[in-house]
Amino acid sequence: MFFTKLFQKNYRYYLEQGETYLLEGRFADAKYSFGEALEKIDTTNGAAKTDMILLQDRLITVNNKLAELNLHEAERAINCGDLRKAEEHLNLVIELADDVNIREKAENFLGNLTYPNNSDNLTNNNVSCFGCKTTSDKLSENSHGVDDQLSMEDRFDLLIHTLPAPLTERYAALGEKFAYSYVLIHDGDDANAALLLEELLTEDENDIYLYELALIEHRRGEFLSCEKLLRQAINLNASNSLCYLGLVQLLSDTARFHEAIPVLNHMIEHGLLSDQARLLLGDVYLLTGDDDKAIENWSEALSLPSVARGAAEKLVSLLEKHGRGDEVAYIAKRYLKSCC
Repeated sequence: MFFTKLFQKNYRYYLEQGETYLLEGRFADAKYSFGEALEKIDTTNGAAKTDMILLQDRLITVNNKLAELNLHEAERAINCGDLRKAEEHLNLVIELADDVNIREKAENFLGNLTYPNNSDNLTNNNVSCFGCKTTSDKLSENSHGVDDQLSMEDRFDLLIHTLPAPLTERYAALGEKFAYSYVLIHDGDDANAALLLEELLTEDENDIYLYELALIEHRRGEFLSCEKLLRQAINLNASNSLCYLGLVQLLSDTARFHEAIPVLNHMIEHGLLSDQARLLLGDVYLLTGDDDKAIENWSEALSLPSVARGAAEKLVSLLEKHGRGDEVAYIAKRYLKSCC
């Protein structure tokens, strides 16, 4: 199942959490969750062995996505003349990427980097997400980040670049205090992040602040507060796709599946992460016991390149349950032929 109870934090919990982050484009978070799942998995039974293969495949996917982001940052650093930062990003690309094409691009960039004679005296004068060096230093001193290879402002920049458009630009424009709270969230420091978000909300009622605070409330198990914040955010900005996705997650976690269905249909009709919503609609129908509707929605999702593989994997499992072997063989051959 895509959704899961919060208290069931076995390997399946982290696997499904990682799938959620992957669908949202939050690749750093997905990497962490899939890594946690690998640490907790017990491969003494057949189902877990299959999940181990899936986890390894998902980690390759997210590592390649993160490598692409670092490659983008390296190109930007080169264009700005910051060759030191470019080299750091390119080394990360080579470390992360399984994709040969991505690695070759990074190696070619590295081979062509030429430092001027006075490179030791160069400083990075680019305007960062945090506005100034003082703030960046402050964040670095307070960081509890899991990746010591990236500076704090680099981490924030990479994190927000995994968000769906146009949220990247909106997150980047929210200022230093929000940037600090966002990095704290991804370091697992919900308590201090929540304090900052609550301060920001006294200054400006913003759907992004409300959404991020709602996620914290969800992790705390405060579902009523979480729902109130999400609906408040949607009322403020009906085009923030993540607010709807968060509401679907909440309704599913509280077994209110029939309430989640119209939210997902609204997302599909209005182009709000509509591909992911189509895939999730199948999950919700499956949780209600309506296998036919689940099959119908996942079959429609096969025509959507961004989620076709995930839909095929779900369909194969459900169709096998119903003994529809011919359809399983066709879907596996057409959509899953590169699977192990």
